[in-house]
Amino acid sequence: MRSRIVTIVIVVLIATLSVGLSMAQQGGQAPRGGGAPAGPGLTLTTTAWQDGGELPAKYAGQQAVSPPLSWSNAPMGTVEFVLVMNDPEPVRPAGSVTGDILHWMVVKIPASATSLPEGAGAAQSTSLPAGARQIQPFRGPGAPATGPRHHYTLTLYALNAPLDLPATADRAAVMAAMEGKVVARGILVSRFMQAPAPAR
Repeated sequence: MRSRIVTIVIVVLIATLSVGLSMAQQGGQAPRGGGAPAGPGLTLTTTAWQDGGELPAKYAGQQAVSPPLSWSNAPMGTVEFVLVMNDPEPVRPAGSVTGDILHWMVVKIPASATSLPEGAGAAQSTSLPAGARQIQPFRGPGAPATGPRHHYTLTLYALNAPLDLPATADRAAVMAAMEGKVVARGILVSRFMQAPAPAR
């Protein structure tokens, strides 16, 4: 009888270990309360640079175009997205109460969207998904050549409820309206500083 109990315990342990190894190979993790393994989080990418890499000059300066972006793994229940690009390391954040500089902000991006094409951040853009609107058109990074490289951060927020925004909404109003509605975020970082002026 005792040997039979020991055998059963060994079989259960082997089965448990097998399931754990299988999940590890698939890159998932056991969810709390059962169900399917949790997948990767919301991921924001671009073909223009590697995450954390140098921002190409094409996307910087006053004449810059906004970069192409794509995203995946939005959580179930997402109804719309908000995209924010900021510089958290400004030299002179003139008029900024947040201590940073806002370079781009798009709200009301529909849940069906999975990308924004290059140039979508133009002031009179016709490339945004239906219903989306810009609070701040794209402003190319311009960290001065005399200081360190700045880290420009693109953050895509997935929301589980739509934002009700007046036509005059600014960044502060958007962030306040997002409170309690963010279910995931994807972050993409680039570094940039202007090239030094050529010596005369």
